[in-house]
Amino acid sequence: MKGNGDMGDGMLFEVRGLAKRYEANTVLHDIDMQIGRGEIVGLIGENGAGKSTLQKLIAGVEQADEGSMLMHGQPYSPRNSAEANLRGVGMVFQEQSLIKNLTVSQNIFLGRESRYTRAGLVDWRAMNRDARAVLAAIGITDIPVEKKVLDLEFATRQMVEIAKVLDITGGVAGAGSLVLLDEPTSVLGDEDIRRLFAEIGKIKAAGNSVIFVSHRLEEVMEISDRIYIFKDGANVGAVTKTEVDEAILYEKMVGRATTGTYYKVEQQAVPTDEVVLAVKGLGQLGTFKDVSFELHRKEILGVCGVVGSGKEALCSVLCGDESPDAGEIFVKGVRRTFGSPKDALRHRIIAVPKERREEGVVGTLSIAANVSLSNFDRVKQGGVLSARLQSDLAWHWVKELGIKCSGIHEHVEYLSGGNAQKVVFARVIASASDILILNNPTRGVDVGAKDEIYALIRQIAAQGVAVILLGDTLDECIGLSSWILVMKDGFVQKEFDAPAAAKPSQVEIARYML
Repeated sequence: MKGNGDMGDGMLFEVRGLAKRYEANTVLHDIDMQIGRGEIVGLIGENGAGKSTLQKLIAGVEQADEGSMLMHGQPYSPRNSAEANLRGVGMVFQEQSLIKNLTVSQNIFLGRESRYTRAGLVDWRAMNRDARAVLAAIGITDIPVEKKVLDLEFATRQMVEIAKVLDITGGVAGAGSLVLLDEPTSVLGDEDIRRLFAEIGKIKAAGNSVIFVSHRLEEVMEISDRIYIFKDGANVGAVTKTEVDEAILYEKMVGRATTGTYYKVEQQAVPTDEVVLAVKGLGQLGTFKDVSFELHRKEILGVCGVVGSGKEALCSVLCGDESPDAGEIFVKGVRRTFGSPKDALRHRIIAVPKERREEGVVGTLSIAANVSLSNFDRVKQGGVLSARLQSDLAWHWVKELGIKCSGIHEHVEYLSGGNAQKVVFARVIASASDILILNNPTRGVDVGAKDEIYALIRQIAAQGVAVILLGDTLDECIGLSSWILVMKDGFVQKEFDAPAAAKPSQVEIARYML
């Protein structure tokens, strides 16, 4: 299916026969793509389809094994991101590339510090002033540029990274730049998404182009002039904005028609009377206060709230990442305190973190090693780690979860985002914990993989596990949960029952969030 769309004032960028392999695994083959000046091109596909890999080749992060690229009709083969930037190409990465122990201003001008250096001394005042101007250019005036990135919320870091890339590519904007956005909205709230889309509109109006990747089809359809569909490392079609049909896009992506029961509501388990976790008056100074609830076996508790509502801090305390300042936690009726995630795991509580690449897996280790991380007791023999038991455990979960890989010894850093997330799930499910905390488990995951994860969550709950869920979207949280807590400004504002036959509406819940 072809779709040439509106090429603006001419061709800006072109890909011809591009291919990429990691060891024996071919992730891209024979990719052709054309991007016109002043055009927004959407890129969709299941995790592992090759979307992020293509963007890394374009951005100079990695090099292709076959094929060629053209920028403004001239050969384009950057050896690194700095060379790509000089040609007007910049990328905002899904897993972020900011250096956390540097300040906001140092990150924005990383690699460009020479303009602020005289006789070996850095003019920090000038750098900070210009950093504020870069942020203000996309409407951000409330981020302290002297602050270290590690002290910022994930969503705030995302906006800093977008501002940085727009500033870098803006230097050659007169010739037409290409901005690559890989899942830029994955942790942004509605207001920040609107702000981002407005900025994308400005980029387009200035004659620049954008490649936009998102697992949210509605966003891709809204913002894109054309959409390329990838499946198994190949370009299987393109449609223009006027040809867009969500059902057709889904079917081309995953090779099957979408089902109407997206959140598997018909599979929602009925909670038992057994209380596996009780929280009484729990609080943490500056983040949340006086939180109390009971969690039953087979129950999925959704916690809703905007960034800064206290929901993430609450979950960090429950899984042992942080300590509370007030209140009590009871596991199966016994009061417990957790000094670390290891302590929580000892009492059969484990979490799937939001930032999977940094907190959920060790990228430089194999799939087998990662699956074993929370399960050493299961893979020991005579007090020593058994390679055979590790291998058996890993192969079981690779097959069970459909992890796409060349083998269990492949490093997780070479997997797609969705398959890396499945490795995280394999590790936590294999631990046989009673309480599972899911922090945005489908962040950056395409609709096909989401379908599999939703089915997996339903299966886990039906088998007797109690789940605490921080959903990627409000709709997801409502659809999956048995009941819902709504948090705002650190307090629980409202509780909602959410049985399969009587889900609360988004409007009802949003009224207490905002």
